[in-house]
Amino acid sequence: MYDYALYGSSLNTLGTLGLIALVLAIVATVLAFIFIVPAKRRDQMGKFGKFLHDTCNFKYLIIEKILQALYIFATALTILIGFFMLFCTDWNGWMGGKGILLMILGPIGVRVTYELLMMAVLAVKNIISINNKLRNQNGDAAAPDIFSPDMSNLKDAFGKKEAPVQAAPAAPQENDAQ
Repeated sequence: MYDYALYGSSLNTLGTLGLIALVLAIVATVLAFIFIVPAKRRDQMGKFGKFLHDTCNFKYLIIEKILQALYIFATALTILIGFFMLFCTDWNGWMGGKGILLMILGPIGVRVTYELLMMAVLAVKNIISINNKLRNQNGDAAAPDIFSPDMSNLKDAFGKKEAPVQAAPAAPQENDAQ
């Protein structure tokens, strides 16, 4: 039998705690945008504050290390499952053949998947590196952002200005009466 009084109160508590968590998350976000995110405050921060600033402003990527750990985990898991399949049977019989295939082909599939993911991460890292080099080349921190959706900032970053488009001179008409 379901006891509404017992479980209903825990659901009310969960809803209340969820609402409190939501309000605290909003407060933490506002405080982070005031005290951690602004670039002008970075110099006044300690070592941990600079770490938080760099983390919140995506100055480095942690996805690379996470993907590396997941790659090692998935490869080891695939090999171990294949190994344990050597000692199992199902309704078709011995699963050792499938286990050997899994131990051989599994790590290859995992590697291909993670290499595709890492190609995307490395492309982003290279774009960030190019952006930083362009900022340093111009000598100021207020260099144009090459990630801007309109292409004028990209042209400014490379020092190319668009010339105003002028109408082409009219071609002389040929006179057939000559």
